[in-house]
Amino acid sequence: MKLSTKITMIAAIVILIAAAVSDWIIWCICRQSLMRETRQTAIGEIVTLQSDLERMQAKKGSFLSDSELQYYFKYRDDDYVICMMGNDMLYNQTILTKEDLAAANTLLTPYIVNKHIIDGKQQKYPLMITKAEVSGQKEQITLYRITNLSLVFRRLRLLAFEMLGVLLCVCVAAVIVLYLVVRRTMKPLRILSDSAKQIAAGEYDERAVVSDRDEIGMLAEDFNRMADAVQEKIASLADTQQRQRMFMADFSHELKTPLTAISGYAQTLRTLPLSEEEQAEALGYIYFEAKRLDRLAKKMMRLMELDKTVALQITEISCEKLLQAVLAASRPYAEKKNVRLKIASCSGCVYGDFDLLHTAICNLTENAVKASNADQMVTISAENHRITVRDEGCGIPWDEIPHLTEPFYMVDKSRSRSAGGAGLGLSIVKMIIQLHNAEMEINSNVGVGTIISLHFLGNFTI
Repeated sequence: MKLSTKITMIAAIVILIAAAVSDWIIWCICRQSLMRETRQTAIGEIVTLQSDLERMQAKKGSFLSDSELQYYFKYRDDDYVICMMGNDMLYNQTILTKEDLAAANTLLTPYIVNKHIIDGKQQKYPLMITKAEVSGQKEQITLYRITNLSLVFRRLRLLAFEMLGVLLCVCVAAVIVLYLVVRRTMKPLRILSDSAKQIAAGEYDERAVVSDRDEIGMLAEDFNRMADAVQEKIASLADTQQRQRMFMADFSHELKTPLTAISGYAQTLRTLPLSEEEQAEALGYIYFEAKRLDRLAKKMMRLMELDKTVALQITEISCEKLLQAVLAASRPYAEKKNVRLKIASCSGCVYGDFDLLHTAICNLTENAVKASNADQMVTISAENHRITVRDEGCGIPWDEIPHLTEPFYMVDKSRSRSAGGAGLGLSIVKMIIQLHNAEMEINSNVGVGTIISLHFLGNFTI
């Protein structure tokens, strides 16, 4: 069963019960009002009859005889009056007996007896008895006024039918209105359902268009935000998967080159007679490529470790101590290329993991040395919340800069491989600075040089 139908049925039942209870209360109030009005009328009639008899008695100046009383009541021709003198019944045209009248023992108080009169439709109605006594007689005269309640009950029955008809009309109209209102209110939910089905079918750009500002409108906004997040996550997963495929392809390619060289030179040493100089040269190539494989493996392990890093060993690190350690580690490679290293300025402290930051800055320094020619200068500095590595090398084209931090990406692949590079250095640097909530800025001009700055946000003290 649809939710709109359930809500309509529940609301209709609640309205029906509320209306029925209200009608019952109104009917009870009307019943009390009609019965009270009937009692007042009966009391008024019996009091009038009592006054008439007392005036007749006062006018005569003596007691009224039995024959006078009987004549008086016959002359009135009232079928709903009973007159008793003592225990004798002088006038009675009703179906009531002395035993019935004995129960009505309170003056001017209506009493409904257990007997009924039968009207033309064979329906029974109770009778109301009103009692009064006439004073000044030799024997006590008791008057009884009998009121037929058939009219009262007929009016009550008619009122009940009228109220039932109104109740049914109101309920039918309420159900129709409720259904239309609930259907209109549930329309945004149907839109959400349709959008969810389309998204589940693969249409990730689908969004629910709901203009209402109520709770359902807020639900639609949350649904759209969830769909945006899901779409972004799917796009991110697809991008990650694509990057992983490219990463594995590049990694396989990087492994292929040194392995091919090692295999070729090893095969040459095994099969061809070589001079000592040629053997030394072949062994040198094998050693160079093996070292290159070793560096590549270490960098790959470093990337995997950084990707799984949960917590850093945060300490306060002196920038001077950090840059001196970087200078000491990078100097042999720089001297080999005849490139000068210099610390231009050094002040302040940085909060972070010493080993990771040392690895990052060493990678930047080695990249700067690789890009430099002999007698050129590589400068390292730390000031104003920044650690900067500057070189005077070949520079990087502006359209290549956004891709530098991608694994295995190299601007000049032939030159990088000849220098022993694998394109992983800046990927490692990017991951390290992200772990330290820092930013990396790269500025470069072809033929002029490159400046790479690590900007530490809140993790640097002067």
